[in-house]
Amino acid sequence: MLLTASVFALVPAPDEGQLRPGLDPSEVTPGLLGFLMTLFMVIAVILLMRSMVGRVRRVRYRAQAEEQQRTYTDDASTPAALGAAHTSATQPRAESGPDS
Repeated sequence: MLLTASVFALVPAPDEGQLRPGLDPSEVTPGLLGFLMTLFMVIAVILLMRSMVGRVRRVRYRAQAEEQQRTYTDDASTPAALGAAHTSATQPRAESGPDS
C-alpha cells in the first residue's frame, strides 16, 4: 500500500488534452490490433469459464455418486440388511420374461 502511494506521488499526472508535438490523436488509439486482442481475451475467458463450470460439475457429480455408493455399501453391510438379503435370496422368485 505504501509502495503504491509512493509510486503515485513520484509519477507526474499527465496533461489532459495535450499530446507530444507531432502526434495525431488518431495515431494514439489502440486501433484494429487492440480491438482484436481484446476480443481474443474475452473469447478465451468465456471458453475457460465454461470449461471450469463443466469440470466443477463433474467433480461434484462424482463426489455425490461416491457418497451414494458408500451409503449403499454401508447399508448393505449391516447385519439387518444382510439378514433381509439372505431371506429374500432364499425365497423363490416369480420369473417374468418376454413371454409373460
